[in-house]
Amino acid sequence: MPKRKNIFIMPGLFLVLLLLLLIATRCYQLYQLYQETALKRQELVAARQHLLCEVLKPGMSKDDVLNVLKQVGEFKSNEANWPGGLIELGINFTDPKGRDLYGRFVLGFSDYKYASAYEQVFDISETICDFSGRP
Repeated sequence: MPKRKNIFIMPGLFLVLLLLLLIATRCYQLYQLYQETALKRQELVAARQHLLCEVLKPGMSKDDVLNVLKQVGEFKSNEANWPGGLIELGINFTDPKGRDLYGRFVLGFSDYKYASAYEQVFDISETICDFSGRP
C-alpha cells in the first residue's frame, strides 16, 4: 500500500510546484506593470510641473496662457468667472501626446493674471503651482 500512496503524491507535488511557479510568474508580471505605471506617473508629474510652473509664468494673461497651451497640443477648456477678476480654467488635453504628458488640470487666475494650477480629483484639489504669494 505505501507504494500506491507515492504514486499519487508525486503528481500532486508536481501540480503544487507548477501552481506556485505560475503564481510567482503572475506576481512578477504585476510588479513590472506597477513599475511601468509608476514611471509613467512620474513622467506625467514632471512634464506637467515643467509646463505649468516654468513655461507658464505668473502674471500671464489668460490669452497668453492659452496661446502657449495651443503650441503644446490640442485641448478642451471650461471657464468659470467670478467677480474681481477670478477665473478658473479647466484644461483637458485631447490629443494622445498631450493627454499622456499633461492630463487634465485647472488654472487659476487672479486679477485676470495666471496665479495657480491644480489637479482636481472629485472634491479634492492637489496644488501643482501656486504663485499667489509672489509680488
